Amino acid sequence: MRGYEGVRKDGVLVVGDINVDLIVKFPAISPDGRVAYPDPELTGGGTCGNTLMALAKLGVPTAFMGTVGDDAYGRMLVDELRCAGVNTSALIMDADLNTVCVFAFVDERGERYLWGWPRERQSFQYLDRICWKSVENAGWIHSSGMLLTSDTSARRSVAEIFKRAKELGIPTSFDLNLRVDNGVLDEGYRRAVLDVLEWCDYALGSGPEEFYYLSEHDDWRECARSFARGDRTVIARMGADGSVAMTPRAEYEEKPFDVPVTDTVGAGDVFNAGFIAARLQGRDLRDCLIWGNGVSGYKVSRKGGRATPTAEQLSEFIRGASRRQCVK
Repeated sequence: MRGYEGVRKDGVLVVGDINVDLIVKFPAISPDGRVAYPDPELTGGGTCGNTLMALAKLGVPTAFMGTVGDDAYGRMLVDELRCAGVNTSALIMDADLNTVCVFAFVDERGERYLWGWPRERQSFQYLDRICWKSVENAGWIHSSGMLLTSDTSARRSVAEIFKRAKELGIPTSFDLNLRVDNGVLDEGYRRAVLDVLEWCDYALGSGPEEFYYLSEHDDWRECARSFARGDRTVIARMGADGSVAMTPRAEYEEKPFDVPVTDTVGAGDVFNAGFIAARLQGRDLRDCLIWGNGVSGYKVSRKGGRATPTAEQLSEFIRGASRRQCVK
């Protein structure tokens, strides 16, 4: 695989959320009735944290802008980023905020159920200081709808950053990561997402589960298509059905990789990393989808949102794994 020596300036700037994940697998019952209780595992997490670390592992130069609490979890995450070679000069530590721990309960099929704690003063919702030098030196900027969930400084800062990136001609990607409460998307939250999308080059999201809430179309594909325009490509992740890229003129769909599913935590987040890494190398949309599916497929066959491949491992995985329409 080609390297990233030619990536403009400081590589990918991820503006977003990082937290810790406490992964708790459901007890396993053997045929003779014995119950096994797997040990919980504490790892780094966050929708943007997973994308960021997957990019770094692929060898892409990375930087992070966001806020953590000045607490044990926050210090753990800062150490993790620095050990991975991530530029943390734009990271903020705030003693008045809480770094979130997400309890990820994983069932026997690898599906996860998430719950974050503490519920108040969550650090990722605040971005009071924008490091404009980091923005202007970025070769790509990525963020997530997680930062827009509340009407806090992060919501306003992400919109400002994406608008400035558009003015400077810096490519941007935004993962919807919508948080829907009882089938209803808060209107203020919805408007904030649409505001960021106005300045976005690549809009990524879960096809059947997210685009529906942003458009009046009944069919999710029509909803997603409505956001594709000359300067914006839509990428819909479809889980066991793979992924699709939509432009105003064409659509490209790629099958998933045939892998045993161990844990789906962070699968969509790390797909983003594969897609961005491929795009930075100038690859076409089909290749970008294959890379995204590849990183995601590699991850779901392993435990934890950080279980992603190096560039060499991804190359071997794509060459050796088969693909099909559905992963059972």
